[in-house]
Amino acid sequence: MKKVITPTYNYIFNEKNGEFARWGTTFGDDPEYSPIGLEILDIEVSTVCHQGCSFCYKSNLSSGKNMSLNTFKNIIDNIPTLTQIAFGIGDIDGNPDLFRMFEYSRSKNIVPNITINGFRLTKKHIAQLSKYCGAVAVSHYDDDACFNTVKLLTDKGMQQINIHSLLSEETYNNVISLLKSRESDNRLSKLNAIVFLSLKQKGRGVNSSIITDEHFKNIVDICFEKNISFGFDSCSACKFLNLIKEHPNYKKIATSVEPCESGLFSGYVNADGIFSPCSFSEGSIKGHDLTQPLDFLQDVWYNNSIQKWRKELLANKRSCPIYKI
Repeated sequence: MKKVITPTYNYIFNEKNGEFARWGTTFGDDPEYSPIGLEILDIEVSTVCHQGCSFCYKSNLSSGKNMSLNTFKNIIDNIPTLTQIAFGIGDIDGNPDLFRMFEYSRSKNIVPNITINGFRLTKKHIAQLSKYCGAVAVSHYDDDACFNTVKLLTDKGMQQINIHSLLSEETYNNVISLLKSRESDNRLSKLNAIVFLSLKQKGRGVNSSIITDEHFKNIVDICFEKNISFGFDSCSACKFLNLIKEHPNYKKIATSVEPCESGLFSGYVNADGIFSPCSFSEGSIKGHDLTQPLDFLQDVWYNNSIQKWRKELLANKRSCPIYKI
C-alpha cells in the first residue's frame, strides 16, 4: 500500500489490485487538486507507430523518436508522489528500453500500465507485460490482432485487460460491431472492460467528425442493456453524465465517474521530456522541460502557466477547455 496523509489531502493506493481512494479534510471531502504533485503520469516513450491512422491526434508514423532510459529515470526521480505511469507507445518494439523502464518503475513502487496496438507482439513481450504491468489496454484497430492479444494476456492471468475504442462518427459502426463481438467471441471472455475514447480534433484527427449525442447515447444504452462492462476517458465524463441524467441509477453511476484531472492529479510528458497537463493540451499552453535540473513542485506544478490551466479547468467544471468532445 502506498499512502499520503496530510490535513487536507490524502490517498491510499493498493499496488496489487489498483484500488485507489482519495479524500480531503474528511472522508466526504474531495480535494480540487493534489497540493503535493502528480498521482499519475502519462509518458510518451516512443512516437514510432506503423499504423498511421487517419484519426491519430499525434500524427505518428513508422519513423519517430524515443525517450532515453536516462531521461525516463530522471523524470520519475523528480516526482516521488507517483502511484502509476501510463506508458504511451505505438509499436511495442518502438522503444528498446521499454521493459527496462517498467523494471525501474517497479523499483520505485510505481505501477506501469500501457496501451498497445496489438501488432508485432512476441511471446517474450506477453511474458514481460504480464510480469510488470498492472493493466494493459489494447487499441481496437483489427479484430484478430486485438482479440488475440486480449486472450494471450488474460490467459497469463492478467485481470485488468481492456480494449480501447475510439468514438467518432466514422468509427460508430465499428464500435457497434465490437459490442456484438464482446458477447459472442470467446477470446474476450475474460476481458475487463471496453473503454471508449472520444475523438479530439487534433493532428490527423481534424479530418474526423465528433460522434453525435444520439450515437453516443446508443452505445451507452447497449452497454447497459447487454450488461457489458465499459468505461470512458475522463475527457468524456461530463458528456456521459449529461446524457444519462434520466438513468434510474444515475447517482450511483456518477460516484464512479471522474472528469478531467489533467493538471489537478495527473500530467503528461512527451518523448522529448516536455511536460503538459495532458497530451491533448500539448502545444496549447507553455510546456516545461523536465530533462533539466528542477524542483518539480516549485518550477512546474506551481508554475504560473499550470496554475492558470488549473484555474480554467476548475472554472469549466472539469470539462475540457480546449476541445469540443
